[in-house]
Amino acid sequence: MERWRLLVDGPGRASWNMAVDEAVLESVEHEAAPPTVRFYRWAPPAVSLGYFQEWQRAVNENACRQAGVDVVRRPTGGRAVFHHVEVTYAVMLPPGHPVAGLAVMDGYRRISEALREGLRLLGVEADLARPAAPAGQGREALAGACFDSASRYELEWRGRKLVGSAQVRRASGAVLQHGSIPIRLDPGLTAHLLAPGGRGERFLALLLGQRAGDLSRALGREPGWDEVVRALVEGLGVALRVDLEQQDLTPGERARAGSLVAERYGNPEWNRLRPSSRVRAAAGDVS
Repeated sequence: MERWRLLVDGPGRASWNMAVDEAVLESVEHEAAPPTVRFYRWAPPAVSLGYFQEWQRAVNENACRQAGVDVVRRPTGGRAVFHHVEVTYAVMLPPGHPVAGLAVMDGYRRISEALREGLRLLGVEADLARPAAPAGQGREALAGACFDSASRYELEWRGRKLVGSAQVRRASGAVLQHGSIPIRLDPGLTAHLLAPGGRGERFLALLLGQRAGDLSRALGREPGWDEVVRALVEGLGVALRVDLEQQDLTPGERARAGSLVAERYGNPEWNRLRPSSRVRAAAGDVS
């Protein structure tokens, strides 16, 4: 059985969370660490934007500031997500790994199937989404919100989107996929934070109320964060046939994450600037 590393982190700022994901990806990419699965949360709550999203169209910056909500740009593609009461996962795979070597959507599906097994162990029967329309079609006019609909192979519960994920592939073939699994989602607050200048806020709240799901609704109770993580760890291990060994970040990864916070994710200028297509980001909705 293949051995992977498991990281289970406490709450962190948005800039730190994104920096750690990228630092671990680099570590795995250069074989300084084995394939890694990470679970984490956000404090304070935060909005993360897809790597290529336009800041002004994807988030209500004033509303976020007034609510004490951080805003950060992710290293992955996809649309904006409000991270609050949720479990966030990340999977980092090195070049040449069998899952990393799959076509983009095949790899996406493989990881989603493993997450589905974890949700099944928690008591949630989720389905792989197969939307009729191409991902993202006609949705940019809203707020670029992740949970207004599911992309192909994301997870749904009774037609409601339950997991939003996004992926980035480096030129070397290394892969980062991370995503958001809401324990409790507030459509009104999410719409208020993501509808710039209040445009479309009421409509987005209605849309999220109809299409977004969370674990509390699916289970009929609010599960604890640790309970969800335990089920996901077990499900990922079974579905991917791997042994997940819990460890900590290496000193090198911590140092690199600190540098990335200063250079990028904690830098307001970097976060606001829409990057050019210098990285290949797979379609999908994150974390």
